Amino acid sequence: MQGLDVQINESLDILIENEILIGHELRSMLKVFKEEKKAVGYSFGKLCYWHYEAFTDCLNEDIYKVAAAIEFLILSFDIIDDLQDKDSDYSWTKTPELSLNVALAMLVMASRAIRETSFEHKNTAIQILEDYALRSINGQQLDLLNTCRDEQSYLQMIEQKSGSLTAMGCLIGEVLAKGETSLKVEEYGKYIGIIQQIKNDIQSLKTWGPKNDLLNKRYSLPIIYLLSQKNDISKSVINYYNDDIDAFLDNNATENELTNGGAIRYAVTMKNVYKFKAFDILENVAINEVCKDYLKKLMK
Repeated sequence: MQGLDVQINESLDILIENEILIGHELRSMLKVFKEEKKAVGYSFGKLCYWHYEAFTDCLNEDIYKVAAAIEFLILSFDIIDDLQDKDSDYSWTKTPELSLNVALAMLVMASRAIRETSFEHKNTAIQILEDYALRSINGQQLDLLNTCRDEQSYLQMIEQKSGSLTAMGCLIGEVLAKGETSLKVEEYGKYIGIIQQIKNDIQSLKTWGPKNDLLNKRYSLPIIYLLSQKNDISKSVINYYNDDIDAFLDNNATENELTNGGAIRYAVTMKNVYKFKAFDILENVAINEVCKDYLKKLMK
């Protein structure tokens, strides 16, 4: 792990060890789940840290605790999402009932951790955490309902589900540094989440397995594009989605159509639209180059 990831990881360890209101079983599961999270890094906590550093003149070491709190919330959402989708092999899917309690504990510990810091504007930070978490939950509800079947409604859904969480990380760092937030930071923060979600949508279709959105009859930008085409492949996919007993889904032909028929290119184009929007806003925000470089990496 790199330096900032190490700092956030250590803060997570401290928060887990110091929480006196949970028993041995919960604490042990928290540690195991946190270790799995460590492998993929703490991108949301780092969004918070870099925005705090970009807007402050004096570093308060409690920022690592806040970054860890955000990662608690994100991990709790990841756990709940995986339990709902049933398409993951993380350890928390092995005991869903117990894992749900761990996720609930993390949600409470997230706001508690921020409340216990020395920041002047910590209450505003907690308000941001709660507001954007609720927006993300609403987006997740729409995603599970699987009713966003056109470009506009799907983009609105992922803006809530994914964009709210990336914007949250940016805004909490900003508000802790200067006591207020800006629309520009919120806007490019949301765009980063949308970009990441579209990348996940594309990745989902590259492997024909349990996580494949098409096989699971889920909707995403490339699938919405595919379904809008008037050809034999799109008709067979429509029949498959409609549970037609005579529907035959040719995996090879469908994969070829996604790749060469424009669906993947369309999704990449939409990702780039949001990337250029985010770049344009970012160039007009007074943050340091280190923060800008990190944000640009997330926009690729």
